[in-house]
Amino acid sequence: MTKIKNSQPKVLWNLKSKLGEGTLWVKEHNSIYFVDIKKKRIHILNVKNKKKKTIRVNKEIGFLAHIKKNIFILGLQGELRIVNLKTKKTIKSIFIERNIKLNRINDGKTDQNSRLWFGTMDDTEKEESGSFYCLKPSYELIKIDDSYTVTNGPAITHDDKKLYHVSSLQKKVFCYDKNNSTLSNKRIFFELDSNDGYPDGLTIDDDNFLWLAVWGGSKVIRISPNGEVDKILTFPTSQITSCVFGGPEMNILFVTSASVGKNTSQDVNAGNLFSVKTNKKGKITNE
Repeated sequence: MTKIKNSQPKVLWNLKSKLGEGTLWVKEHNSIYFVDIKKKRIHILNVKNKKKKTIRVNKEIGFLAHIKKNIFILGLQGELRIVNLKTKKTIKSIFIERNIKLNRINDGKTDQNSRLWFGTMDDTEKEESGSFYCLKPSYELIKIDDSYTVTNGPAITHDDKKLYHVSSLQKKVFCYDKNNSTLSNKRIFFELDSNDGYPDGLTIDDDNFLWLAVWGGSKVIRISPNGEVDKILTFPTSQITSCVFGGPEMNILFVTSASVGKNTSQDVNAGNLFSVKTNKKGKITNE
């Protein structure tokens, strides 16, 4: 196995997101997309021409996934919304858990067959009212699991045979066997120590190793398919939230963070977008 080499984290965008999340690399746009959940914003950075753009939405937004061209699906509070981000036109809305007022959609990814996997959570982070879902391209919605307080992830292996999903407050990463839109054999894959932070967003590299952002831990952990810690990347702020591979060679890890609860005059990197160049690559998918 190749030893991991990486650069030090570099601040790409000093914007002090309140709750940065939802990293998404879109190759055809040469851009990293991410969201600020609490400020209801989508941020876009074109790494080729360095142009930055911010789009405001009318609800808290946990993630966005790319469909084609300028068409995206947004994971909003109580709603999956398919939109053209260029024209701002809404193409379709799918309402989620309208009867659970304090719930919101948090994190989500699409697999290689354009199925969307996403979770909901209690916005007060107190109740186990969150669930984990799969939305098929036909718009059929399947509930996979429930009784979560804070859901995060997922990440899917290259062969589409395993899916990893996070229960943040339990400090656990679960692994499922995946067969198209059916998941089975749920088991604990990785668990953070009680004195550590909380598992947040995650992505996967070309060796099927997980890269897990740790809220409150100032780090991203690389974890082997056997559940062993292989590498720790440290960051100059504690609330690390999400990560994804991208860039022209797919070897840059883009990492978001949060400033919620922080004094940004003291913690000057809280809420910023970082990049880390590595000798590993991510996979090019719809995620």
